Amino acid sequence: MNNINTTLFSNQTLSASILTFIGMVSCNTFAEERSGILLNADLSTAYTDNVLNNIEEKSDSSITFSPDAKYLALIGKHKFLLSYDGEYSVYKNDSKLNYNNHALALGAKFDHSHKFSTEFKLGYDKKFEDPGSTNSSTLALTEFNKFNVTSALAKVSYGQRTSIGQIVVGLKRNEREFTNNSQSFRDVIQNQLTATFFYRIAPKTRLLFQASTAEYKYDDQSFGINQVFNQSSDQNLYLAGIEWEATAKSTGVFKIGYQDKDYQDTRFNDISGLSYALDMIWKPNTYTQINLGTTRQTTESAQIDQSGFLSTSYSIGLSHNIMSRTALNAKYIFDNDDIVTSSKRSDKRNTAIIGISHSLRTWLNINLDYKYQDKSSNIDEFNYESNTIELTLESEFK
Repeated sequence: MNNINTTLFSNQTLSASILTFIGMVSCNTFAEERSGILLNADLSTAYTDNVLNNIEEKSDSSITFSPDAKYLALIGKHKFLLSYDGEYSVYKNDSKLNYNNHALALGAKFDHSHKFSTEFKLGYDKKFEDPGSTNSSTLALTEFNKFNVTSALAKVSYGQRTSIGQIVVGLKRNEREFTNNSQSFRDVIQNQLTATFFYRIAPKTRLLFQASTAEYKYDDQSFGINQVFNQSSDQNLYLAGIEWEATAKSTGVFKIGYQDKDYQDTRFNDISGLSYALDMIWKPNTYTQINLGTTRQTTESAQIDQSGFLSTSYSIGLSHNIMSRTALNAKYIFDNDDIVTSSKRSDKRNTAIIGISHSLRTWLNINLDYKYQDKSSNIDEFNYESNTIELTLESEFK
């Protein structure tokens, strides 16, 4: 995955807490139905005028190689998938910015009967954090924050997507460990249980009712003189919504409900109130696709002495085929973080991406992308602005 898309997807993952059921209910782990080995890769070069996204701008250019390997095995009705996604990036001026990202996953889906199925997944990810995407300042950064995530997922489904009713119960565990920049206070273990009931009201439309409970475990952390903080909390979500594919032109999921997050440390502010999420695709014609999204959710704090906060995000994306082999792509994302501090801090982020892609062969594409980012806060040290341009060659074997 190239740098621009990595940042884009990282911004989108701010909705992960609210949209957990999408991964548990309609998991795309097994979307690739062709059995055997599938290999792809990207090669990109990028220039950024503010690599670490802070007010002391530093420019640099990079070359990134991103291999992608999958192996799918079909044994009767059961499916097994082993996948690896890598990202190896080298910067021209500052070698401290070099990084190697890895994502390794092993999954299995068992179709036990017409009504009963189970799914399991183990994962290991080595990642970096996009500077400026949290409530922490980037002024002291000399390299990207890096962390490892180990994950496990178990899911049980009774009924099928075509059934009048379907019940899906999932148990998920994530362990996140930071490896540099004195970020170990953010190490966390998350255990989450989610139950969702779907009820079909039309051939391609289902109502959904969901409840989830999550536990976030942090270690005690010393800060200042004789001060100890602990960001451990319990979070609950109660949501109702609709999932539709009413016509060939529109598909999506919308849900709305109540959230609450209770901290063990009484100095932190508990969070409760409205929660919602929308993920919609609209195809007005055969050569145009529009993606709409919005979320309101709780985000974990990246500062040792502050609690989490409410984040609201809106996004719109456009893909339009100019010619049979050439497409114009654009996306705009607006994020707003309401951070409860004595200064009543509010951070706003704008991300705009525009690019053009061309199919050189049926298996080879070339992409040219430009990305603009800015963050505005009522505290100057959190403000930044950056511009990135990137050229990518990518294979598309299917």
